[in-house]
Amino acid sequence: MLTTSIISVQIRKVFYPFIIAKAKDGHYLYLSLTSKERKDSVFWEVMLRISEANLWLPLDKNTYQLLESDWLSV
Repeated sequence: MLTTSIISVQIRKVFYPFIIAKAKDGHYLYLSLTSKERKDSVFWEVMLRISEANLWLPLDKNTYQLLESDWLSV
């Protein structure tokens, strides 16, 4: 069986400097953001819009960081 460190999450709460996501198993977690992401106003606007759209995003469950590419390209 193939094990992966990628999980699907929905952004539930966006408030600087935190983003809270909910995994498919129902657990809530804080995303780990880079300093570049924290300083990027466009990033925060996009995260807010993604949370409003209830989209699922790929997340590395070991680092709690969003992936730049989606899980289909792995």
